[in-house]
Amino acid sequence: QNSVQHCVEAVRDFLKQAVMEYCKRHFEASTISEPLPFASLVAVYLGLVVAAVLLVRGQYIKMQKLLLGMVAAMNLRYLVFGMSVGIAWITNLADMVNYLFISDQTNCEQVPTLSRMPEKSLLQMYTYHPGWAADFYRHFTESEVSKLCLHVHIIFQTVGFVLSFFHIFLTRGKLQRRLGQVSALCGTVGLTMAVLVGSEDGKSEAYGGMWSVYGWYWMAGSNFFLLSKGVLAVMRKDIKSHKRWMTRYYVSMWSDFLIFRLMLVVLTPCFSQCRSCALLTCIWLSPAIGLLLGQLVLSRGFVEDHRTWTAGYNKLK
Repeated sequence: QNSVQHCVEAVRDFLKQAVMEYCKRHFEASTISEPLPFASLVAVYLGLVVAAVLLVRGQYIKMQKLLLGMVAAMNLRYLVFGMSVGIAWITNLADMVNYLFISDQTNCEQVPTLSRMPEKSLLQMYTYHPGWAADFYRHFTESEVSKLCLHVHIIFQTVGFVLSFFHIFLTRGKLQRRLGQVSALCGTVGLTMAVLVGSEDGKSEAYGGMWSVYGWYWMAGSNFFLLSKGVLAVMRKDIKSHKRWMTRYYVSMWSDFLIFRLMLVVLTPCFSQCRSCALLTCIWLSPAIGLLLGQLVLSRGFVEDHRTWTAGYNKLK
């Protein structure tokens, strides 16, 4: 037993040393300034790996529970730690992938898509960040009105997202109807705030100017359309149509939050000369992906005309 313990400690020390040497070779700072933020960033990527495994195995409910927990935890950071710290954490999440494509010989000052933050980010080993992240930081840490709108958007959109999951999968009867009503109200408020926040991005070169504003309108508008169709259907007592439209809306929310951010993390290193290409691609493409995925879910029979909304799921556990 002692030999096994010694082996575990030796492996742990080796991995710790390897990580520190990697940081020394690749980043300007030789140490990690905050171990807990670094661990939380790593936990996000590990969580995505676990979610991918659950997806492949067809365990859709467990996958959604895991991802929704991650969504809630990530958005709570804005409220608990403040806007500047929350934005810096999200920025470092992208930095972890972006810095894999930055070599020792790269002069970051000459890369148009990289910028310094107005203040130091949480992890000192990342000194340059994507241009869209720097503009995001400046925008919502300098304007109190924009900060308030973003807070309202985050709160209501997160609550509406989580309640939609419970509304579809875990509740029935009167409670299900009440959760549906509250989630629709939260979604309406959250999307309205998203439009107001997105309308201010027209002057940002890293966002793509007015093209980003039109893209935010397209993203919010598609969600408004799906939500309103679902609400109108239930007001007509057309429950079958209501389920189908609300399923499209629910899938679209997943695309706008999860797929949008995953695409942004992956595409940011691919555009080293175009400041706005990665973000604009994600803004315009993620709503379309959400609409297509929503139709795919319906075509695969995940929503049936039975009393159980999700009768078509093969594996619920």
